Amino acid sequence: MKRSSLALLLALAALQAVLGTAWAQAPDRPLTCDKQEQALNAVAFTEDPAGYGDAERACWVDWAQAQALAQGPSGQWVDVRDAGARRRLGLPGTAAVGLPDLADKAFLKGQSLVLVGTGVDLKALSARCASLRQSGQFKGVHVLLGGVRNWRLAGQAVQPDGSVLPPEQATAQELWLGAADDLWQIVALGLSAQQIADLPVHRERLLDLGHDTRQALDRLSTQLHGDRLPVPRQWLVIADTPERLAQAQGLWRQRAAGSAVNSPLWLDGAWPAYAAYLDQQKTLAAHAGRPLPRLCGM
Repeated sequence: MKRSSLALLLALAALQAVLGTAWAQAPDRPLTCDKQEQALNAVAFTEDPAGYGDAERACWVDWAQAQALAQGPSGQWVDVRDAGARRRLGLPGTAAVGLPDLADKAFLKGQSLVLVGTGVDLKALSARCASLRQSGQFKGVHVLLGGVRNWRLAGQAVQPDGSVLPPEQATAQELWLGAADDLWQIVALGLSAQQIADLPVHRERLLDLGHDTRQALDRLSTQLHGDRLPVPRQWLVIADTPERLAQAQGLWRQRAAGSAVNSPLWLDGAWPAYAAYLDQQKTLAAHAGRPLPRLCGM
């Protein structure tokens, strides 16, 4: 083989390795439910897609429980979001410590920690919480369900750097990431059959309410005041257009259909925002030389 050909092959192999490493280390990479796809570190989904163990579930606390723990003896709120998220929206009164660094912080040893994440990182926080509990270095470790969103809905102080979405709205990225952690019970409002098929959730996690907004909200109100969703899922409304989304939100507020705890979340930008995010993910996957892994339901 000629020396130039050998050099070209080595260069291509090196480029493939770099792209593969960069993709594997990407913080926002989606998880997959297809056992045939091994492009990423796949999660073997069962009937419970997120696969939380008993030790992980034992970490979860709602707002009232979290507040009691944090205000109790040796209690400490810990903001474990990344530095960029903390800059965009600071949480006064919390200790800012990255999730990988918790075990190394001497000032936290012996404390009762309540971890506050993004709200769509439950799997990572739960696994870390279970590990920290086993270490015996802390008085207690818990994870606030809903993360920073529930912090804001409870009226706690924040320090925003620029404009931020209202806490009752979720972004397309949060839809995608939260679906991998089994956080959503989707409400489809005006979506086509194909759009519903493209949503990143199992079909049993979805309630199709058709195109009549008023009738849809009647049914949604009934659902919200009926059987409670299993923890940690939340209702998330996805409309086909921003106009229908705004109409539905306005009608919902007029009805005073429940407290913030019972109210659904709303996908900011409606279906077009999710479609644009999905196209962006496909482009990134193509540039990395890998197919976009499928979340369950896609």
